[in-house]
Amino acid sequence: MKLVELAFPHGVNGNTRERAFALCEALGKTPVEVPDLPGFVVNRLLFPYLFSAVFFQEETGLDSKSIDQCMQLGAGHPMGPLALLDFVGLDVSKAIGEAIGTEIPKTVDRLISEGKLGKKSGRGFYSYG
Repeated sequence: MKLVELAFPHGVNGNTRERAFALCEALGKTPVEVPDLPGFVVNRLLFPYLFSAVFFQEETGLDSKSIDQCMQLGAGHPMGPLALLDFVGLDVSKAIGEAIGTEIPKTVDRLISEGKLGKKSGRGFYSYG
């Protein structure tokens, strides 16, 4: 990924900022200064969206593949939200959700309790292997 979210504590000097930006650019990354909040920008916006796909599935019973295809084909996302949760790991996703104060869907808790953590365990919203 090209993005590096840079969050600086209050009172950091300009030299530190400049050096951090320069390091990111030297590594071929695109630095963006963001607020120092849990989840920064990407995870703060992404995980409520991902979990909303799970809530949608719980509400409608629509299968994972259909939900993911809709978001890939209809919104141009490279990966559907349920496949992305599996890729990140359901246990890691839950920890991120808790850190940013997002409600965790019951399905995510159930899958974790069953040892279905996503791609790394061979089973989550999808089966792998």
